[in-house]
This record gives sequence, C-alpha cells and structure tokens, in this order.
Amino acid sequence: MKEKKTSGRRNLNATMAKMHAVYGKRLRQEDYSALLSCTSVSDAAEYLKRSTYFSRALEGVDTENIHRGNLENILRRSLMENYFRMIGFEKIGGDEFYNYIIVKTEIDEILICILHLNAGTSDHITTLPIYMNKYTSFNLMDLAKVESYGELLSLTEKTPYYPILKEHRPEEEGGHIDYPAIELQLRTYYSKRITESLKQFGGETEKRLRSYIGTQIDMINIINSYRMKRYFNADADEIKSRMIPIYMRIPEKKMDELYSARDDKEFLDRFSRTYYGREIAEKGFDMKNPEMSLVQFRFLQTKRAFSRSTSAPECFYTFNQLAEIEVKNIIRIIEGIRYSLPTKEISELIIT
Repeated sequence: MKEKKTSGRRNLNATMAKMHAVYGKRLRQEDYSALLSCTSVSDAAEYLKRSTYFSRALEGVDTENIHRGNLENILRRSLMENYFRMIGFEKIGGDEFYNYIIVKTEIDEILICILHLNAGTSDHITTLPIYMNKYTSFNLMDLAKVESYGELLSLTEKTPYYPILKEHRPEEEGGHIDYPAIELQLRTYYSKRITESLKQFGGETEKRLRSYIGTQIDMINIINSYRMKRYFNADADEIKSRMIPIYMRIPEKKMDELYSARDDKEFLDRFSRTYYGREIAEKGFDMKNPEMSLVQFRFLQTKRAFSRSTSAPECFYTFNQLAEIEVKNIIRIIEGIRYSLPTKEISELIIT
C-alpha cells in the first residue's frame, strides 16, 4: 500500500512537471508582435506553424489557403488535444473534477447548436476531435446533424442537460429558442458541478481551487452585469435574473447593490469599494476600461496561482485557464487581421 501511494505521488509530480514544461513553450511578447505584424490570415498561420509550438497542430495544413474559421477551429481543437495528453499522462480521466472540461465543452457545443437553430441554419460542425465521443454524454457527430429542437432533446435525453433543455422547449417546433435563459441555467449547472467536485480534495487544495473558480464566476457576473447596466440600463431584477446565482468574494447583498446602481458610473463607483475594485486599483489597472481590467487582473491571479501550485488539481486547472487565454489571444489577432482592424486596436485586446 505504501509503495502504491509513493508511486501515485511520483505520477502527480511528473504531471505537474509536464504541465510546466508545456507552459514554458507558450507564446512570448515577440510572438504576439510578429503575429500583429502579419497582413493576412495565411501569414499568421504560417508563423504559428513555423515558429511556435502550434506547429504540431498545424502539421500538414496548407497555410497558404487556410480560411480564418478553419484556423480558429484548429487552435480550439489544440486545447482539447492538450487536455487529453495531460489526463492520459496521469490516467485521471475518470475523476469527476478533471472531467470539468468535458462538461464545459459539451455545454458550449449545445449552445452553438441552439444559435444555429435560432438562425435557421443547419451547418453546425463540431470542432472537437472525434475520439472525444468516448468521453462525452452524447454523440458529437449526431449533434452536428441536429436540425430541430426536438432532435436536440432526443439526443440529450439521457444527459443531465435534458431537464434544462426540456424546460425551455419552444411552444412550436421551429419557434424561437430562449438562448439566454438556457445558457444561464447550463452555466449555473456547470459552476455548481465543478465546485461540488472540489470536496474530494479537502484541505488547502480545495480551498485554493474554490477561490480560483469562485473568482472566475464573480468576474463573469460582474462583467455581464456591467454590460447590462451600461448598454441597456437594465434594472436590478432583470440583471440578477441573468446572473449565475453563486457568490464568492462579493456577498449576494453587495452584488445586489451593484445591480441596483442608477447607471454604469454609479455601478463602477460601487464596484471600486468591493474586494475586486480595491485589488484592481492596487495593481494599477485602468478602470476606464473595467472589463479589460477585470480580465487582466484575473490573468495575473491565474499566472501567479499556476507558478505557486503545489498539487496536481491546482496545476491542472490554472494551466488550462492560461492555455485557453493564449488561444483566445491568437483568435483575436486573426479576427483583427481578417477585418483589417488597426494593429493598436487589436493589441489592446491581447491579455499578457
């Protein structure tokens, strides 16, 4: 028994070492500068293939004729392949916590499908690798063929998403689907499921993970509520009805105060007196762009947490967060190039 525990610790240490080694290959500032100087999507793809660790994902790809959407799909898929390499390295794929990425991507794919149904299109093509079908609760290829809400319900009937989807079935087949309501309930389900899975760890690992994940939920609620206040002048009840009902660093009462602000200026004034507002001010982030300041603050926290992580679950979660941010950075640059946005405007969207 003692030998098995020792072996387990060695595997966990090896997993953490592997993740740090992969993170060491991340894109640097000079890589982002090089991408920003590209004048076409093909040039950006060729740089990624020739000069970065994405060469593996782009092996055999004709970068000269690549479409923006195809390149973005390849980059998103590389995230999942990274994930599978990690859980394969540790053989932890059956663990409820480590499956959080599967749950998240299943939800993302369902929501993309609903967007296509509302738009009246049936060209939803999953960007996920086919071998994920071994792990998902429904068949990804069948999801790509869904042409009606009824078909979506049939496909997900034996999954935990079915009760949520059934509740919001349109009165008539082909009728408008309440995407925001479904998204909120699916995201809430995901948030509760991942936080519940942390109990298995206990001690400092559970405490730190709960803090990381809680901060992320808080950030989503703060950014979304700020947008609703600024762009739609939504009232407190409407805002609260669209937020994930989980509270971490900011208690529910304090969040209610933000939601009830008269306008976006009062919202920011109240926000400045919260934990996050004080932390952001202390770090010197510019609150003239509160959304970017929150994202930058979250990135800084995650990067620090990854470098200080002392357990495989912490390392795994923060590593994947950083990898996702990197891919989003590249996609923002690619989209900026495609639509001929000024370099300065694109660079302001990059999180580093």
